[in-house]
Amino acid sequence: MKKTIALLLALLMTVGTLISCSETTNTDETTSSTPSGTTETTPSGEEETVDPDARLDSGLDEANWGGATYNIFIHNTITNDWEAEEITGEPINDAEYERMIAVQDKGNCVIEPIIVAADNRAGQKPLQTSVQAGTGDYDLVCLSAYSSCNALVAALLMNLYEIPNLDLTKPWWDQYCTQECTFKNAVYQMTGDISIGDNRATFCYYFNKNMAAQYNMPNFYDMVNANTWTIDNFREFAEAVDANLDFDQDGNHLNDPDDLYGIYIWDDIMMGIVNASGIKCCTINENGELELTLYGERFIEAFNKFTAYAYNQDVTCAYQRNGYAADYGQIAFREGRALFFLQNIGAATSFRDMEDDFGILPLPLFDENQERYYNSAASWSLSLYSLAKNPYSDEDWARVGWITEMLAYESKYSLTPAYYEQTLQNKVSRDEDSARMLDLILASRTYDFGWYFEIGQYNEGVMNLLRAYKTDVASMVKMYEKMANKELKKYSEKILAQIDE
Repeated sequence: MKKTIALLLALLMTVGTLISCSETTNTDETTSSTPSGTTETTPSGEEETVDPDARLDSGLDEANWGGATYNIFIHNTITNDWEAEEITGEPINDAEYERMIAVQDKGNCVIEPIIVAADNRAGQKPLQTSVQAGTGDYDLVCLSAYSSCNALVAALLMNLYEIPNLDLTKPWWDQYCTQECTFKNAVYQMTGDISIGDNRATFCYYFNKNMAAQYNMPNFYDMVNANTWTIDNFREFAEAVDANLDFDQDGNHLNDPDDLYGIYIWDDIMMGIVNASGIKCCTINENGELELTLYGERFIEAFNKFTAYAYNQDVTCAYQRNGYAADYGQIAFREGRALFFLQNIGAATSFRDMEDDFGILPLPLFDENQERYYNSAASWSLSLYSLAKNPYSDEDWARVGWITEMLAYESKYSLTPAYYEQTLQNKVSRDEDSARMLDLILASRTYDFGWYFEIGQYNEGVMNLLRAYKTDVASMVKMYEKMANKELKKYSEKILAQIDE
């Protein structure tokens, strides 16, 4: 199960500053967790063993909502966390079903998932029709990151801090998401145990353990723990794979899908590398305004450090840029023709039958002085959760808040274990160290509105440089800067206007 942020980062990183990027105080539930088999001292002076997997109190009172229906808007372009209709014996399906039944029974309510078809960037349009008509067709709204931000500026979402029975400080909500998505005293988007889509979209590095041993690589897990897992050190390992390994002996080693490489690369990883270096395209400043932060020497240096080996075509195969199948990187890695594969956690299930052993790692640090790891998720597939802006009574909002909170709470003890432990730890990741790396990756996520709003075309801008093997990143930033700041001003005004209503 996902361990709490405070515990995981203390164990894995042993760096105090990792606990929170904004130095906020954790909730009691977060700070009280201890590893299995450890002890705490009671007020009487006695020691007792603490079970980290014991159920916490939900904090909710008993409720009876009289059979009321709670509708879930599910954008068809994202992971559907609500598709189970019956018990089938498949862990995730059964966890989804059990979660829904548990909440329906506890609250005497009916949960109705509704799949809504719309383009990845237009999921807000069907929601807008409902909100403007005041028909209350949807309660919980699950949208792609792009569409969610469009819904935000269109004033279609509720301020979650104002919803009774909903407590985003609880450990079943992602605390980094809450912190990094808060505008002054308002937050409109969330994620956490309620969804596995956010996990699947999170960037990571895979490595072939057999090849690492063949090339006498050091222990990568120890490097992660020691803060020496950096962009520069990673380059050394990737370049150690023999150049010009014409695996199929066809006389070609230029993005040859049948050859062996140090790296098979996914274009979207470029946005993850920026964030992993402690940089964001934009952030929310102290005034609650979106502010451009994609500039400066650190950003340029991080881009250049990464592309120094990403552009080395003896080392890296850019399969997406040559018309190969979308899953070709997974195929090559599964067949043992890549030391590293750079993509997201969702790809892990495709390696279940891989002959070679493999491991999972976070994206590397900018350098050894960086205080913590930052692991972002692919904007295209990341799902964010919100509540529709409906003309409800106080009692209706109490009901919606209660059901939402209870769904998240039950998910912590059903959906998360099913996905994280049974699917990843037990079936896919083949060693305890990789399981701990997953803990670290999922407990140190970061969120970047610059990518989700597609500010100044920067998300495509950094990927287009990667696709074209270009290095003039400073010129690219300057080219779109005026456009980006104009967009940010417009979006900030629209968001802040909602807060001031």
